[in-house]
Amino acid sequence: MTSARTGIRRRNNAPVRPPRPATSVPDFLFALAMCAWVMAAIFVVATFTDDDLSAGNAGTDLARLFAGSLVLAGVCGFLIGVMLLRGERRQADHYVTPVIIGAVIGTLEAVLFMWPAEAFLFAPFALLIFVFRPVRRHLSKMVHPRSDIFR
Repeated sequence: MTSARTGIRRRNNAPVRPPRPATSVPDFLFALAMCAWVMAAIFVVATFTDDDLSAGNAGTDLARLFAGSLVLAGVCGFLIGVMLLRGERRQADHYVTPVIIGAVIGTLEAVLFMWPAEAFLFAPFALLIFVFRPVRRHLSKMVHPRSDIFR
């Protein structure tokens, strides 16, 4: 520790180790949870608005069941991410960027899923690289060297 006034480094003689910062795993889980929620919302809206979505009531019911499963998976992933944050639960940088990236991935994925493009289904998941905090910090320094806007 460095004293603000004198600039002298002090030793940390506390018998308990300081808590470690959270890893990027919670951020990854938040992005996947938001992806699942956005996909679920798009699928539910599509089952009510698009008549050509499926063949009959069974396809519509299966799409709604799949959307419900996505919501449940998103809730579980989000709660596990919150538990893994430890003492950093109140820091917005763990939530904001991963949720935005997850929403973009979920939208692209749902569109590719409904528009039969199975060759490109895994392409939106390449955006998950921007969820990791070291990548966000590096991009932040490249875009604006004086501040951490993306943290």
